[in-house]
Amino acid sequence: MLKKLVAGVMLACGAASSGAIDLAGLQNAHDPGTITKDGDTYFNFTTGTGIWYSTSTDLKTWQGGPAPVFATNPAWVEQKIPNFKATGSSYWAPDVIQMNGAYYIYYSVSQWGTTNSAIGVARSPSLKNPVWTDLGIVVQSFNKGNAEINAIDPALFRDHDGRVFMSFGSFFGGIGVAEINQATGKLANYVTKIAGGTNARRDIEAPYITRNGDYYYLFTNRGACCKGSDSTYYVEVQRATSVDGPYSEPRTILQNIDGRHKGPGHVGVLKQGGCNFVSTHYYDTADNGFAKLQIMKMEYATRGTDIDWPVLTRDFDSFTDDCNGVSDGRYAIMNGASGKALTVADTAMLRATQPGAMVQQKTFGNLKNQFWYVVGHGNGDYSMINENSLLAMDDWEVSMSPGAKVAQWSYWGGDGQKWQLQGSDAGPVAIRNKINGLFAEVSGGSTANNAPVLQYPQHGGASQQWSLVRK
Repeated sequence: MLKKLVAGVMLACGAASSGAIDLAGLQNAHDPGTITKDGDTYFNFTTGTGIWYSTSTDLKTWQGGPAPVFATNPAWVEQKIPNFKATGSSYWAPDVIQMNGAYYIYYSVSQWGTTNSAIGVARSPSLKNPVWTDLGIVVQSFNKGNAEINAIDPALFRDHDGRVFMSFGSFFGGIGVAEINQATGKLANYVTKIAGGTNARRDIEAPYITRNGDYYYLFTNRGACCKGSDSTYYVEVQRATSVDGPYSEPRTILQNIDGRHKGPGHVGVLKQGGCNFVSTHYYDTADNGFAKLQIMKMEYATRGTDIDWPVLTRDFDSFTDDCNGVSDGRYAIMNGASGKALTVADTAMLRATQPGAMVQQKTFGNLKNQFWYVVGHGNGDYSMINENSLLAMDDWEVSMSPGAKVAQWSYWGGDGQKWQLQGSDAGPVAIRNKINGLFAEVSGGSTANNAPVLQYPQHGGASQQWSLVRK
């Protein structure tokens, strides 16, 4: 059974509890990616033949997926990595992100102990009913040792402005980060080295970046993996005010051993219900050193002069009982009075991809300009990024007056683009603009298509209530 989190006590201690969480079902995992949700199901992709995964509906009990991502290896993999099939076709450290109307899985292939490596990407419109199409190489390395960043261990995250970044790398060449082009799934620009990469082949790999407030947090593994109970893996974290760094001196956040949990590795952060959950693997010293999945809860603590540093615990009753906010994710947002969707207008004068296009309601038609990425800032503020334009929902002209229009605009990070979502995934949400304190509603409670979305003081009516439908 899971044990109860006493938040104030645990955060004051600033360390993980030694009490173990006993997940149920099939717990196999090594180098797990970020746990990702499709509808009512969570997916845990992990290192294995063909890219193996498991699923859960409650984050506690897991079962194996029906089939791996790849039934046969993409041709480029066989060309890049000699004898890949003969050595078991093990794809390393996959990670998944939802963007551009689909799920993209990033995975690495490599010859052990070399930098003859590559990161590839495949796309499926669904995880629950997958149809994977491989899109080829994203980035590769050519066995030049420390002269290049080793193309393994991809990890993806979406920033407050809607941009997507991939970090990757290892002992060889250190850790790099680059923006992803969301239309293609490939690199949008150059790679920036952000950690490691000394001639001493510093033991660093498995990066993961997340953001909370003004800081980007870079988690990395140190030590040696893949030795069961003899693994020397442990996890460090450092932070920066830019995704490209410079990052601070690292701090150890997960020790090599904590009870039966040995050699934790490969951080991923699930933002669920306003809470942060961290997944890693560990080697179970009470079960022959087998690699298993563990899930911990993460909060950002202040202790003395240490402000907003992450603290992990596995000592809590359930994964969601005290997480009653809004999860990060892709949503259709439906009005409580009309049942119609929050939509960026597409007119002859101003297309739905352009800054300044107004936000209105329209019958849901599965259109890209009807989907929104909701991105939590960690302090109760959210960005709302339109999937079609990748522009932010905005208080038009930074208006402070009732009746203010809602539009989309290039992200500038001001309070006019920060929204406070009062409610949770499970029920109606009121959408309050931070700068003026007004609430988004359909003008006059209209049920008509193309009725504008404006901002007024809260009155609690159905026209100010919105349902977030995860898509």
